[in-house]
Amino acid sequence: MNEYRYLELKAELLAEGIQASEEALSGVGNEYKEQNHGLFGWDFEDHVGTSLPDDFMLPDGTIVQFRKNSRSPYKVSGKGNNLTLSKGEEEICRAEWLPRPAYYNKETANNNKMVKIGQVGGGDCLFFCYQNYCSHFAGNEECLFCNLVSTLKTYDSVLKKKDTEDIGEVAGEAFSEGKVKHVLLTGGCFNHQKEIELVADIMKSIRKKTGFSRVPGTILPSPAKGEDEIKKYYDTGIQAIGFSMEIWDEKLYQAICPGKSKNTSRGTFVNSIETAVKIFGAGNVYGVFVMGLEPKRTFLEGVREITNMGANVVPFVWSPNPGSKLEGHRAPAGGWFVETTLEASEIVCNAGVPSGIENHCYKCDGNSLLHDALRLKGIE
Repeated sequence: MNEYRYLELKAELLAEGIQASEEALSGVGNEYKEQNHGLFGWDFEDHVGTSLPDDFMLPDGTIVQFRKNSRSPYKVSGKGNNLTLSKGEEEICRAEWLPRPAYYNKETANNNKMVKIGQVGGGDCLFFCYQNYCSHFAGNEECLFCNLVSTLKTYDSVLKKKDTEDIGEVAGEAFSEGKVKHVLLTGGCFNHQKEIELVADIMKSIRKKTGFSRVPGTILPSPAKGEDEIKKYYDTGIQAIGFSMEIWDEKLYQAICPGKSKNTSRGTFVNSIETAVKIFGAGNVYGVFVMGLEPKRTFLEGVREITNMGANVVPFVWSPNPGSKLEGHRAPAGGWFVETTLEASEIVCNAGVPSGIENHCYKCDGNSLLHDALRLKGIE
């Protein structure tokens, strides 16, 4: 059997999208975990009024993000625990929707639905977008791939601004269920000092409700520009930090991320990552990319430079999301993503960066391939 079979299949599913029969969707939103659009919409098309699975699992444990595309040749059929993934008339393998967390049915002391505050990504990552806002949209300078504002207007399925005590309460419930292993927090782009203060309050609430002295997981803040700011994030009690660089090639970065690149140069990102490694420790820092919008060569240059600093990489597989400026475009073929990811995994292994799996793992990554490739090398 091809050892890369499920890696290749996941890449195809992310690049081409997927369909599901009405019968297969019957338990989604009740027994199985549904999409709640905590930040972006990753589907190829909107689906207001239809509950879709957030993600699903392949037979080897690979987690795949569900990206609806009515034109995709891939489809999930069946019902309940008897689901089959097919391509056209050819049955490929079994598939499993992921169970719906119990806390999705609960409310906080402030009478807010918990699912509107924090959602489980993949199998074990508790996600909070503490403020669904990005200042770049106001000046029509948002990143070309981003549909944050459109997603919020289309679905209105989460609270735009979350109370810090509510976030802590949700974290306490989610961790108590025993499946969540780490958190991922982000908040769009806004004033640095206000964001640091907000994150400090959030982390205090999470630590109080979970009992953690340091919380396993990652914060993805607005680009930090100095050692003092990064140290303040470390002092909040989060174990890891990441910076959303998006694109390594400098000219493409400026073109694809016009607002962000005006405020934060690639050099600033690199310096921030290097400084963060000194503060958080090797393996506890991430460079985050949108993979598929730049040539393989420049992307791998970025992977090489970042891992040589002792940081890890999280490359999300791009798809042309509705509401973004790149809606209707096409991502590279699945084979391109596999080939590029496998080369990236070699770079990561050769650099010897600690895996950081206590903060981010393959079960979190329904929309990325690198953790899956590293798992094939025995790094889980």
